[in-house]
Amino acid sequence: MKLTTNLKKLLNQPDTLSEIFHQKTKINKYTQDTLNPPKWPREWKTLYFKAYSRLDEVTLPTLDNINTIKLKDALIQRKSSRIFTKRLSLSQIGTLLYYSSGINKNKHFNEPYRFYPSAGARYPLELYIISLRSNLPSGLYHYYVKNHSLEVLLRMEKFDFNKYLLQKAFNKCSVLIIITAVFQRNLMKYGDRGYRYILIEAGHVGQNIYLLSSALNLNCCAVGGFVDDSLNNLLHIDGLHESVLYVFAVG
Repeated sequence: MKLTTNLKKLLNQPDTLSEIFHQKTKINKYTQDTLNPPKWPREWKTLYFKAYSRLDEVTLPTLDNINTIKLKDALIQRKSSRIFTKRLSLSQIGTLLYYSSGINKNKHFNEPYRFYPSAGARYPLELYIISLRSNLPSGLYHYYVKNHSLEVLLRMEKFDFNKYLLQKAFNKCSVLIIITAVFQRNLMKYGDRGYRYILIEAGHVGQNIYLLSSALNLNCCAVGGFVDDSLNNLLHIDGLHESVLYVFAVG
């Protein structure tokens, strides 16, 4: 017989989906082989990149003027704002994408590391951008991290916010930045616990976007209220193997 919710609470047993997931993905013990197995599978060492090789690309510039603001000031000025008055330039878009989630080409690194931590350097996240009121033609793009470019997925003159986002306040933003996850890149190594790491990683990238927006004097707001399947369909992803996790409105 199934335990009732009240009885589960009295026995300190998980009841909700979130409680059950957290309980099931706890690490209760580990050995040295768990942390560092004697032979890593090839898939654990391979970095995967998503690309749309047949589509047009827009090469992105980057800016250096974020060096003119101190980290302390960017942190102090960081806030969520639903008031959007700026029209992003192509170089501002390039700066946001590169320093939030691009490949760090610092000469001290021999590997294609990013500007954020990733569990096991699996990098399961992908970024898409919807240009609405920017110097980039209106449409949907995928950020191809290897080339620091935008792949043109869809040209569109209008974007129906009511179909995808639950708040109308975002309909005046310049761009939407969408973070998705290709889950298997991480789960192949960490199993179900890797889902925790993926969500944490999205938070790392999100804070980068916020701080960069602050440094570029742009307003930014994270969006959790979106219609998952509608947004997944717009991106032509299945919502199972790859799915939208997080959205940011900037402008």
